[in-house]
Amino acid sequence: MIGINGKKVKVLGICTASLHKEDVIDTVSAIVESCKKQGMKALILNAFSDMFKLDAFARHESSVYCLAGSSVVDAVVVMPEAIKNDAVSMPLIRRAKERGIPVISVDRKVDGCFSVTYKYADSFGQIVRHVITEHNCKVINFVAGPKGNTFSEERIARFREIMAEYGIPFDERRLDYGDFWEQPAERVAESWFKSDLPLPEAVICANDSMAMAVCSVLKRHGLKIPRDIIVTGFDGIRLEKYHTPRLTTCAISFAEVGKTVVDAANALIDGAPCAENAEIPFRLRIAQSCGCHKIRSAVIADRIMELNTEMVGVDAHEEYMFSYLNRALDSKDLDALADTIKEYAHVATWVSVDTGFFSESRRGGRFGSFGESMQLFTSTEKNFVPGTFYSTEVILPDLADILADTASLMVCPLHSDSEVIGYITFNIKIGSYDLRRVRRFLMLTDQIFEAVKARRTIEKANEKLAVMHIHDPMTGVLNRRGFYQKASALIRKLSKSGQNAVIFSADMDGLKQINDNYGHDMGDKAIKAMANALVRTAGEEGICSRFGGDEFIVLSQNTDKDFIESFAEKVQTRLDNYTKRVKTPFRIVVSIGVLDSNMSSFESLDECIRIADEKMYSVKHIHKKC
Repeated sequence: MIGINGKKVKVLGICTASLHKEDVIDTVSAIVESCKKQGMKALILNAFSDMFKLDAFARHESSVYCLAGSSVVDAVVVMPEAIKNDAVSMPLIRRAKERGIPVISVDRKVDGCFSVTYKYADSFGQIVRHVITEHNCKVINFVAGPKGNTFSEERIARFREIMAEYGIPFDERRLDYGDFWEQPAERVAESWFKSDLPLPEAVICANDSMAMAVCSVLKRHGLKIPRDIIVTGFDGIRLEKYHTPRLTTCAISFAEVGKTVVDAANALIDGAPCAENAEIPFRLRIAQSCGCHKIRSAVIADRIMELNTEMVGVDAHEEYMFSYLNRALDSKDLDALADTIKEYAHVATWVSVDTGFFSESRRGGRFGSFGESMQLFTSTEKNFVPGTFYSTEVILPDLADILADTASLMVCPLHSDSEVIGYITFNIKIGSYDLRRVRRFLMLTDQIFEAVKARRTIEKANEKLAVMHIHDPMTGVLNRRGFYQKASALIRKLSKSGQNAVIFSADMDGLKQINDNYGHDMGDKAIKAMANALVRTAGEEGICSRFGGDEFIVLSQNTDKDFIESFAEKVQTRLDNYTKRVKTPFRIVVSIGVLDSNMSSFESLDECIRIADEKMYSVKHIHKKC
């Protein structure tokens, strides 16, 4: 339980998928409404795509269900028929039960859980009886779902039983399989007009979608419904209210479902006695397609206006989301991205990102789960500070304060094709048109985060390549190319002010003897020691580079006399200290030539380097004599 305004309040976690689909919306909305009436709070853990094909994308979508085991959740509702994959829903149920959280299954009987199921067969029988008894139909075609499907075969069996009950022979030729979809149902209906079998008096379909498809085919062939043929459906889907004629069908009482679920949750949380299962019947809904009600043109016009208004809203939001995508992808940094997300989120929104998501060391997110801690990346709410770190266990920082002002929150996974990013929490009225907008916003945000991270990765890689391009890989100092890039800026600066610069040309004495006597590895170490001594002596103002082998050039704007005169001595002292510290069997000796001159162009720089080289060789010649 969670403490809200000094009271302990129960929190129900609802695990579902494809919440935008109407049967799922209606079920979840009813549960949330019942929670509200009974003083509970609901956390809807939703993936907008089902888990039927359990590929990497679906596994990342399923990450949101990990939150069902959160310390703030008191009971869990699982909807296996919405999730559509037992490899996801069954482990989810097992994990919740292992943590002592009671589980309620909706629309599927699951052993060990309180299960809320629907009386499909008995309810379907109401329609068959109505067509036979009220309309005296005896020649009836039946359009079933997929062959072998449990729900489909159950309805076929019930149809046979009732036909036999009224002494009507069951003609196998009048049984077709429409697979619960529109197109297969249309093909079935078209086949009737190519058959020698007389057309039926009535067509009973196993769901509304197939019934509407059958009506469409019959109309194309000039038949009137219900005058020529009666057509019925089943399920009571929302789209049916826009169909002409309205279908006689059966619909579930979602309010009853919601109350049953929440009553069971309350009892299970309190440890009170509770039945193992509850069956909810469908209710017969008599309408126009069987002839019991007349078709009213005014109602049809109202439905058309509703659809038109919705389509206008869809188009407007689509344009708005295109603007969001462009703005977000143009964001210069993460702060700008956070501001853009906040600006375009049209409901109260909290974006939580795995704390390691933007880390360079991260190689893909946890497969199908979140990390132990999250970071609040951005929020539309003023009292929440972006950048806050918190435990994933609590879902959101100050969750109790948020739930104090709302009946429910929806949490959806945020991920790319390759990794889990985090999740987004929305304060949204489930069942409203806003749900479709949220889905589009979420999908684009997935793409935006993936693109932004890819861009940051490329930018960092380019930065590393740029550094490698101008630096010597062995010593880390600038190479010849890098030297001229850096030197050009310094020369332009000095030429404007008329200042001089100092060139030091350095070369190691006896590198060949070190390589021959002690190996090239020791020779490389000597070169690195020399580079380090030059860099430290030149200081931050010096531009140090390796021109090749053991040849180095240092350019400095420090023209102080003491600095110039002591430069070679300080370099040699550092090298001597190095050989003593690491106990090399040889002494590293360096020859350095120096030139203090005015440089106004690249040509003058090259000439100064040539002169400094000559001076260096003069020093080297003296060293050889010694």
